[in-house]
Amino acid sequence: MTRPQGLLAIWANIDADYTLDFVQWHNCEHIPERVNIPGFHVGHRYRAFDDTRDFFMVYETDTAEVMQSEPYLHSQNHPTPWTRQSVSHFRDPLRTIYTLVAQTGDQPALDAPYLLLVRSNPPGRSDGADEVMQWYETEHLPRLGAVEGVHRARLYRAELEISNIMTAERQVHGAASGSQQFLAMYEMSAPDIPHSGAWREAARGTNWSAEMVAALQNVERERYWLDFALWAPGRQ
Repeated sequence: MTRPQGLLAIWANIDADYTLDFVQWHNCEHIPERVNIPGFHVGHRYRAFDDTRDFFMVYETDTAEVMQSEPYLHSQNHPTPWTRQSVSHFRDPLRTIYTLVAQTGDQPALDAPYLLLVRSNPPGRSDGADEVMQWYETEHLPRLGAVEGVHRARLYRAELEISNIMTAERQVHGAASGSQQFLAMYEMSAPDIPHSGAWREAARGTNWSAEMVAALQNVERERYWLDFALWAPGRQ
């Protein structure tokens, strides 16, 4: 199976009195609709551990360009009444489209129950973005991916032009595109792995890693647990 290269990521709080209705819509209409669009592989929904947005919703696709394809934009520009109702209850949403830059590990046989996200911008020097990608690919992801309990580690880079396409659905929920250029995703078997000594050593235990961790800008770390997953037919 071809490794998905694209990612559609949405963060949002949901009005507390609408949460169960949101979950029903997302499970029963929205994710099934999305994963049946050509180029979609799988949709996941996660719920927050920490003081961050309540939900993280993410779809893996063939490429980022799937999110500017005619079938996808048709769905975005013709939202169902249930979709219009549901996304009107999003609060402080973010929505960004990404391309895969580097990966260590493979898709787990069963979806990993926990997820760590790290969003960041590169150091403020001319080669900062290139160095971030080189560091993640050659050192950071391999070291963190080797920590016990880490199934897969990935780095994505934002595709701002595609992320900023305006659609009818987006006009309802009003999501911003986010301000960080990079998104790292770590699929894990336990939620406290990022607090372990093994993780800290893997993350900062070389001169290059210590320097890069300190140099990253606008860093946000978020932990989530898996709430729902649905694969496109024939994709798993």
